[in-house]
Amino acid sequence: MIRPVTVGLDRSPESRAAVRWAACEAVRRNVPLRVVHAGGHPYGDGMLREAAEELAATHPGLAVTTDVADAPPAELLVAEAGRSELLALGSQGLSGLSGYVVGSVGQATLARAKRPVVVVRESGRAPEVQDPRPVVLGLALRQGAADVTAFAVEAAQRGGTPLRAVHTWSYPPMYRYAPAAMDPACGAEIGAGEKHAVAAALDPWREKAPGVEMAQEVVAGNAAQALVDAAAGACLLVIGRRTHQPACLGPTAFAVLHHALCPVAVVPYE
Repeated sequence: MIRPVTVGLDRSPESRAAVRWAACEAVRRNVPLRVVHAGGHPYGDGMLREAAEELAATHPGLAVTTDVADAPPAELLVAEAGRSELLALGSQGLSGLSGYVVGSVGQATLARAKRPVVVVRESGRAPEVQDPRPVVLGLALRQGAADVTAFAVEAAQRGGTPLRAVHTWSYPPMYRYAPAAMDPACGAEIGAGEKHAVAAALDPWREKAPGVEMAQEVVAGNAAQALVDAAAGACLLVIGRRTHQPACLGPTAFAVLHHALCPVAVVPYE
């Protein structure tokens, strides 16, 4: 069975940006696009009809289906994610505490979905099927995180773009709040070890995707800040979410979703 790319649509500009991004992603993957609206609002049918008409004009060869469901939004979106290649959501008002992502619907969807969820904000820039900007990967050296790397590598491969893997490390607990007190040689040794580990983690992917240019960046410090900085010129930022943890977003994911300007893919892994 061919899984579609699915996108949730509401009346926000961010949601419409998510529809446009999802359409390009469906074309890249050569799969159908499914546009859904939750809550059974009376304007839902008209909104979906307008979206379908716009998509027919901008992507005439794309198969599009729409659906209005009288169901709790989070339940619908989590269920749709499970039947899809990925789910796209609009990120409404991420700079404030009333935003879609930090609200109960967005958090429940991101924390419970068993498939990747991509959060898109309205940037004013139209998405492109072939976007020359790099894909940025938040690389975690954990068992099981290969699914996250695979998603990022495949995204770069489909788009013909470079991959930039960003990995951060922390000073030992005794020096964490006073890094200046650490022997510089010790810090250099830790950094060199982390760079070696990152290179080893990427080597198999270089063999699997020889056409993808891969760069790595290994820094000491705050993971969220490093990822947000790296994502400033990216077409997509890919981060992971451990499924065995409580159904909530971790601090790094929460911060990245608030501040990254590009679409953010949250990929679950065990």
